[in-house]
Formats: sequence, C-alpha cells, structure tokens
Amino acid sequence: MASPKTVWYFSVLLVLCCSLEKQDCLETPNVTSEESPTDGSQVPSREKLEGTATLYEKVGVVQLDIYNIPLEVIDYQKSHVKNVTYPILISNELFVTDINITTECSSGSTGFSCRCEDQYSCSCDHCSSYGSCDEIVSEICGCLKDYHSEVMFCRPITKPSTIYGRIIEIELDMPNISATLIDVLRASVNDLTYPVLISNVLNVTDVNFTTACYPNSTCRCEDQYGWSCDQCLSYGSCDNITDDSCGCIKAIPPYGPFCQPITKNTLNLQFTMDITFDSNFNDENNAMFKDIDQTIKVIYKRNMQGFISAKLNSLKRGSVIADFTVMTTIVNNVEIAKAKEDIVSTLGEKYKIRFTCLNNTIFGNGQVNEIVVAECKLDEVGQKIAICQENGSFSVLENNCVLKEIEHLFLLSQALVGTGLPVFLERLRNSTFNLRDRIVASPATISTIVNILKNVANVSRSTPINKPLMKNFLETAGVLTSNAAKASWDVLNTNLTKNESSAFLGTVETISNFLTDDFFDIETSRIILNKTTVNNSVNNLFNLNSSVLIDIPASEASYSSITIITFDSLYNVLPARKSSSLNNRVNTINGKVVLVKVNGTIKNVTFSFEVLNKTLANPQCVFWNFDGLGGWDGKGCELQSDKNDTVTCHCNHLTSFSILMSPSIPAMLRVALDLITYIGVGISMGCLVVCLIIEMLVWNAVTGNNTSYMRHVSIVNIAFSLLIADIWFIIGAAISENEEKDLLACSTATFFIHFFYLALFFWMLVSGLLLLYWTVMVFSHMSKPAMLAISFSLGYGAPLIIAVITIAVTAPGKQYIRGKDGVCWLNWTESMALWAFVIPALTIVVINLLILIVVLFKMLRRGVGDVTQPDERNALVVIARCLAILTPFFGTTWGLGVGTMTTPNNLAIHIVFAIFNSLQGLFILVFGTLLDKKIREALTGRSQVSSNRTKTTSAATSSSGLGFFRIRRRNVFNVSAAPTSSTTGASETFNT
Repeated sequence: MASPKTVWYFSVLLVLCCSLEKQDCLETPNVTSEESPTDGSQVPSREKLEGTATLYEKVGVVQLDIYNIPLEVIDYQKSHVKNVTYPILISNELFVTDINITTECSSGSTGFSCRCEDQYSCSCDHCSSYGSCDEIVSEICGCLKDYHSEVMFCRPITKPSTIYGRIIEIELDMPNISATLIDVLRASVNDLTYPVLISNVLNVTDVNFTTACYPNSTCRCEDQYGWSCDQCLSYGSCDNITDDSCGCIKAIPPYGPFCQPITKNTLNLQFTMDITFDSNFNDENNAMFKDIDQTIKVIYKRNMQGFISAKLNSLKRGSVIADFTVMTTIVNNVEIAKAKEDIVSTLGEKYKIRFTCLNNTIFGNGQVNEIVVAECKLDEVGQKIAICQENGSFSVLENNCVLKEIEHLFLLSQALVGTGLPVFLERLRNSTFNLRDRIVASPATISTIVNILKNVANVSRSTPINKPLMKNFLETAGVLTSNAAKASWDVLNTNLTKNESSAFLGTVETISNFLTDDFFDIETSRIILNKTTVNNSVNNLFNLNSSVLIDIPASEASYSSITIITFDSLYNVLPARKSSSLNNRVNTINGKVVLVKVNGTIKNVTFSFEVLNKTLANPQCVFWNFDGLGGWDGKGCELQSDKNDTVTCHCNHLTSFSILMSPSIPAMLRVALDLITYIGVGISMGCLVVCLIIEMLVWNAVTGNNTSYMRHVSIVNIAFSLLIADIWFIIGAAISENEEKDLLACSTATFFIHFFYLALFFWMLVSGLLLLYWTVMVFSHMSKPAMLAISFSLGYGAPLIIAVITIAVTAPGKQYIRGKDGVCWLNWTESMALWAFVIPALTIVVINLLILIVVLFKMLRRGVGDVTQPDERNALVVIARCLAILTPFFGTTWGLGVGTMTTPNNLAIHIVFAIFNSLQGLFILVFGTLLDKKIREALTGRSQVSSNRTKTTSAATSSSGLGFFRIRRRNVFNVSAAPTSSTTGASETFNT
C-alpha cells in the first residue's frame, strides 16, 4: 500500500511534468495544461524567451488513479496539500505556486460518482447532461453520476466580475524634447484603437492630452479643454477669457487641476415669489432685481463645482416668477437642490418664496409646476424627472434609471462577437433572473434589455445558435413577458416615437432564423420553442400545449424543417393596436402569440387558437406587421370558424400570429348603457340621501319601542351601505375608464364595492331574522344592546371577513380584479373571486324568502295583532313588506349581474341589469320609508304615541314624540288580521 508521502510526491511530480513538458517525463493522456505569461502579453518565440526574464504560469490538471488506499489516507493527503506553504521552489527557474484538489471520484452504495471539493463545481450543462447527484443551485451542482472522461472535472466557482471605471491624470516631465516629438506622440495617442488591453483584468478605454506646460511657465490647453474662470483670474490668462474660460495661463498649477473638458451646460431655472407683480421689477437698476441677481450668482457659485456663470433673465407675472440661467461644466442634481434650498433660506422671508412639495425622499423640495431632476439609486444610472403639483406631491414625468448591471451588459453587447456568446448569454440570463423584480418594474431597464437582445440577434447572423444559447436567450426574454412587466410595457407603448415591443418580437424572429440544424425542444415558463423535421407525404399537425393547433397540408410542405415559438403571455408586451391605426380602445389580444418559421416557402396554413377571455367576441385573425411602429394586420388571413371557445384562422404566409377580439356590444350601445347606469345610479344615490334625511327627522317619533327601533336601524344601514357602495361604484368606473390603470386604486375600489354591497345584503338578513324572532319568539324579550351588538356584528362583521379573505387569497396572484378588461370589479375568468359576492348574496335571498314563508304561515294561523302592540304590529308589517318586495328585487338585480358576466354577448341582460341596478335606491326609499304610515304621520304632524301599552286598546291622550308636534287627540284602534293575498300578509283597519 502506498504511503501518504508517496502519493504526495507523485502528485507534485505530475504537476512538474506538466509544467516542463519534457519528453522523458511520465506521459499520461489525463494531463492538460494552459500556459500564459503573468503580465498578460502573448507567448513569445523561443528565441525571445531565452533573452528575457518573463515569468510564465502553467495550470495543470492531473488525474490520479488511486486503488486500495483507505479513506483516511486520502483525507490526510487533502489536509496536507492545504497546509503546504507556497511557493515550493523546485529549481532556480521553476516553482509551484499552488496545488488544489478539485474532484474526487469514488464508488459507494449508490454507485460510482464524482464529487467536487469546496469552491469547485460542475457547470449547468454537465449537471443536466450527465445527471446530478445533488441539487442544481445557481446553475451549478457539486456532484455528477458516474465518471465521464469527456468532462474536464470540476471548475472554480466564479462570480461575474464587476467592472470599475477610473479617470487618472498623469503628469509627464519631458525636458529637452522637441515640439516635433511631442506632436508625434500626440498623433500616436489619437490614432490608437480602444480599448487597449493591459491584462486580463485591466484595459484602457481612452487617452487624451489635456495640458501642455512650457519652460516659460505658461500652460496651454489642448482642443476641447480649458481653464476654469477661477484659474484664469488667479494665475493670469495669456489669452482672452471667453465664456468664463481661457485656454492659457501664466503659471503651472502646483497641485492641479489641469485643463478640464469644455462642456458648457445651460440650466434654465426659476422660482416663484408670492408678491404682487410690478413692471418696474424688470429694470436692471431696480433694487430687487439687483438683489436677486447678485444672490443667485453668489449661491450657485458657492454650491456648484463647475460653475461658470449665473444671470437673472426676467421677472414675470404669476405671482412673480424669477427666470434665471446658470452655466456650468458639471451638472450635479444634488448641488442644484442644495443651491435651491439656499435661495429659499436667503430670499424666502424677504420675497415670500415657499416650497409646495416638501421633503420628498427622491426629489426633495419644489414649488408648484417646478420641474425637478433627481439622481437614480446607487446601483442605477440615469435620472428621474418630476413636476411639483399643487397638492404638494411630485408627479414623475420621466424615469430613465437603468440598473448598472444591465447597462454594463449593454455596453459589453456592443462589442460582442460569436465566441463570447455562451458566457455572455449565461451572464445575461442569470442577471435577469436575479434582478427580475426590479427589471419588470423599470421601463428604461426593459428597453435596455431589448437593445441587448437586438445586439445578440445581430451577432447570431454570423454565429449559429445551439440549444443552450437559445435556452438562455428565451429565458431572458420570458422575464420581459411576465404579468408583472405589463405596466412597464404600457408605459413604453404609449411612446409613439419608439417601437420597443415590436423590436422585442423582431429579435426573437431574427435569432430563430440562425438556429443550428439540430432538433430543438425548449420549454421555459413563458416561451416554448419546437424545431423539428416534417414529413412531406402527409399533413403536418402541430399541437402546442392544446392551446394552439397548426395544420399544414402535405401539398405545401416544400421545406424540411419548421420552427415554432409559442408565447404564453406576449399580450403583456404587444399592444392590441392595428397597423393602420395607433389608437385602440376596443380590441384585446385574446389568444397566445405563435411565431412560425420554415426553411422554405408556404402559402397555406391553418391556426386554431383557444380563446383566453371567453367574454369577448368578434374575432379577427391577424399577424404582427413590423412596418413603422408595428401593429396587427389581417392581410392574407381570414376567419374560418368561431365555436367551442376556439377560433380557427387560415393564412397564406408565415410570421407571428394571434387573434384580436372585442366586446360583442357595439360601442354606441355601450355608451348608452353607461349613460343609463350613471343617471340611474345618480337617481338612486339621491333617493338614498332623501331616505337618510327622513329617518333623521322622524327618528324620535317612530322608534318608541324595540321593534320599531331595530326596524329603523336596519333600514338606515341598508340605505347607508348602498349609498357608499354606489359612491365607490362611480369611483371604480372612473378608474376603469382611465387609459393608465392604477391597479392599487382599482383594487381598493373593488374591495369597498364588494364590502358595502355585501353589507346591504347582510342588513337585509338582519331584518329578516328580526322579523322571524318577533313573530316566532313572541314571549321572548332580548335587550336592545344585545340586539344591536348582534345586528352590527352580522351586518358589517361578516361582510368584512368575506371581503378580507377574498382579497388576501386572490390579490397575491394578481387575480383579484378583472385584469383583462380593466374593470374594477371582482375577477371571474381566472380566480372566480366573484363567487365571494354571489354565493353570500343569493344565499341571503333564499333565507329571507324562507323567513317570509314561515312568517306568513304564523300570521295566517293566529294573527299578528293577537300578541303585539299596535306600534310593534306596524313595524312588523313594514318589515315583512320590505322583505317581500326588496329581497326578490335585489336577488333579481344581482342574478342579472352574474348573467352579464357569464353571457357577456347578451345585450338584453345588460340593459335590464342597468335598469334594475339604477332603481335600488328608489325602491328602498319607497318601500322602506315612504310607505310606512308612521313616518308619513310624523312628517305631516299627525303622529302620536299611545300612552296605553296594554293588550286591550282604550282611549287615551298622547302627544307626538317630536318636540314640535303637540297635538292631543282621542284615538280608537280596531285591528284585525286575516288571510289575504296582499304582499304584507295582513290587513289593517284604523278607525280614528
């Protein structure tokens, strides 16, 4: 058995043999090496090697086949290698700088496997191709099943390098050198091709001569450079000072800085003073004009490093607006904000200058209509522009912030070549996945990634794209098509000067033309690619996840391969506009988008699309036309059928296809429906307000007993719930009609509409349960506080629980509201969240109808007047009447509401629902308030509350519960109850 020391020396021997590459050393087919000079230069010829002292580094990969050695010996070897002190001197010319054990292959109970040591791993391709015996994390694994001679063992785990930029000023002292030689040096530098590679990790991107100083103690700037105004004045200018800069000074600055780039930036700024305008203010000799002008100069010079000049241009109306200009070589938004604050602190008290927008964490302070520029986050490049509004908040006008990692990848992609594609696409894919939450929320970053993909697609024209490259490309593209990115794409698509969405699809089409001849079958979470060969003798039918069916007749198969790319959610990217019209307020992309490419021609193809939103109609077969900004076009495609939620199209060409659909109700009729709804809801809200005012006026007169009290508590809360629900309905409709949907506001409106409509039904249930309690439990008496507690818990507590559970379950998956058509109401097609309203509402309708049947049966058997007082009897009769009329009415209304969603193409249902929905408030006013005799009497001054509370009615003297009604009257009541077909279930006779 070999000793540990023997194994150790054998390892070192192999490394040395690799390094020296001598013919008489031990030769093995399992030794590989790489050689490079340590200074990053190319390997010189042998002749040059003999005459220089350049150090060369060789990395050798050694495989040791060790048999019958115990594990403890191998462990000893590992620890011994780690504890060796490097470098190990072999000779005067050779030493070992490091030895690392990377891979250990051994046989175990589960078979033969190769496991990586710490800080080493196998690539994702090897893990997938040869099988991983542990988890694949961050695209790497630490163990492969079995030994594979073609695998180059484990590699070091490396993280993407970060590139840092640094500007270095170098001063060269060159005495006794002629001006001609300096000119030659200057020309040589200008003719260099950048970047200049210094080493593997260092390169020079640009070199510029800025300043030349001469023995006569003058320093002259090169073209496009200049001395600052301060230096021109301090050292003395040897040429003219122009625009606060000069090209020559009469001294050599001992500590710099030297000449700086001449980049004059003109900032047009203003601030507003809350004073009365006077035309004399614009006289440059006016004291206020001179004061403001001088203060601006002093403050901006103090705060801005590259300050050149500042000047007050004019004072104009509105109270008084000071327009001024600042010129600077360096624009720093933090310095501008600091100078602005200094202006307010210096002149604010004197001229009434105040900020409206205060202490914003991004934009700081601002006055009304002031445009403010702010820097992006530390890991972003670009800037944000916002305007201060009258309400004291900033509205973002433009957000150009791009993640630095993505911006850096964009710069790399501009110099990308085919050999660098594998590493670049893998890094792009990893960066996109790691930063996806921030990417999808940033339109500027999405736009930058589209430009990166365009550069990659251009490189693919000269470099065939294999399966791993295409998978990384599609996974990157898939992130941009996610639902979370829709809002960002909506922003990009509103810009009619760019066609980012069209460019995105174009990159996929371009790269799909340059795939290798291999069979491809790539499936990502949002994009599927199939490349296959075809059979020219039979029809070719391609079924893509049962959502898209492609049928190509055999007679058209003049090609050998076909590439099909299916996008699950490209409707988040592409607008639904037609190529002939950039405005779209009707159509919706209602099928998956499928891209078809063949290596030939085709003039006959059939597509069958499964519709996504089954509430839409009027299908149109379209393809994406890239002309101009891009849009959907129907040329060459025609509709064949529309049945069973499947639309079949026939086209005579190939590109990217889908279907457009729209609401079945014409636009004019939809406007009429909206008009009916808004007018009706307005009338309903007016009736509810009148109902609440009447209840407030007659409250003391009509709530003399517990029965009447609870009856009016119920009707007040029914009216209040419907009124608030209608208000939120109007708010939700306004949000839905806005082109830029505010999803948070829409979700908020939906929550309150859901809650208050449910509260309406639950208070109807409270009324029904009270009626049942007073009719069945005749001799049982519950205290008023107990009844109130139960009623409010049921009336508002139950709806709140249902509404909160609904939003908590569906909102995280973005399935709370109707996202496809932008309506602020509960989702129906994806999450069926609408059931959280329909089931409770219709259940309450059924319960109240059953209660009515029980109450009518009881009243017919014994008569309501046998066991109740007259006031209580009146309250019960009104409750029963309300339930008998309002319950079926509300049930019918919301049954129709469900019908509008399940059968959206039925115009009659929409019209009837709009009418019924508009009359709810009116029915509550009429049947819940105006038809109550006690309320009418209280309003007309004839209401009295009987002082006799006994079962036998006798003559008595009473007065109204209202303070302003003092009518004394003698009353005799004769009440009978008998079966009747009336909706109240009882007859009333009042003799006065």
